Amino acid sequence: MTNPVSSATPQTTTAPGLISQILNTLLNPAAAMAAVPQQSGRHFWLLAIQLLLTTAIIYWFYAGMSPAWLVDQQLLHAGELTPAETEQIRAAMASMAGATPIIGAVSIAVGSLAFTAITAGYLLLTGKLQKALNYGQWFALVVWSQLPALLNILGLALLVFLADSPDQPMMLVNYASLNQLVLDLPIGHALYNWAESINVFLVWQLWILFAALQSAAGFTAKRAAIVTGTPVLLIFGLWALFA
Repeated sequence: MTNPVSSATPQTTTAPGLISQILNTLLNPAAAMAAVPQQSGRHFWLLAIQLLLTTAIIYWFYAGMSPAWLVDQQLLHAGELTPAETEQIRAAMASMAGATPIIGAVSIAVGSLAFTAITAGYLLLTGKLQKALNYGQWFALVVWSQLPALLNILGLALLVFLADSPDQPMMLVNYASLNQLVLDLPIGHALYNWAESINVFLVWQLWILFAALQSAAGFTAKRAAIVTGTPVLLIFGLWALFA
C-alpha cells in the first residue's frame, strides 16, 4: 500500500552546486547543459569568475616582464621593418611598456565579453524559426560552453608560476595552440597567426556548445553541427585561404 503522506509530498530535484556543474559541463555536457536555460543567474557568477581570473592572470603575465624584454617580444611580431622603423617603433613601445599589462588584460576581458554577446546573438538568429530559447538563455549557454577557456587561462597561470624567469615569450599565451603542439611554424610565416589561434580548448568549447544545442535547445545533431561549425569553418577557412 502506498503511504498517503509520502505520496503527497512533491518530488523536488536539487540543482547541483557550482563546482559540480562545472565538472559535469566539462565531462558530460549533454546532461549538464540541459538545465542551464531554466537556471536564473548562475551563469553571471561563472562569467564574473572567468573575467576576473582572465584579467588578473593576463595582467600578471605581462607585468612580470621587464620593459626591454616586452618591447623586444612585441617587435618580433611587428613584421619586417627597416632599421629606422625599428627604432621609431621601439621608442613608441618603450614609452607604453608600463601600460601594456593593463591594456592586454582589459582588452582580452572586453573582447571575451563581446564575443560571448555576439555568439549568443548568432545562436538566437539560428534558433528563431524554432523559437528555442530567448537571448538571455542563449547567453547563459555560451557562458557555460566557454568553461575550457577558464582552464586555458589557469594553465597559463601555472606555466608562469613554474617558469624560471618572468621574461617569457608572448606566445606562451597560446601554449595549447595547433602551432605550438603540432606545426611549429616560425614567427613571420603566412599561417603563423592562423595556427596560433586554433587550440585544444577551442575544440573543447565547440564540443560543449554542440552538445548544448541538442540537449538544451532541441536541435538535431546535424543542425547542431552546422550551427556550431559554420562560423568556425568560414573564419578559419577564409583566413587560411587569404593568408
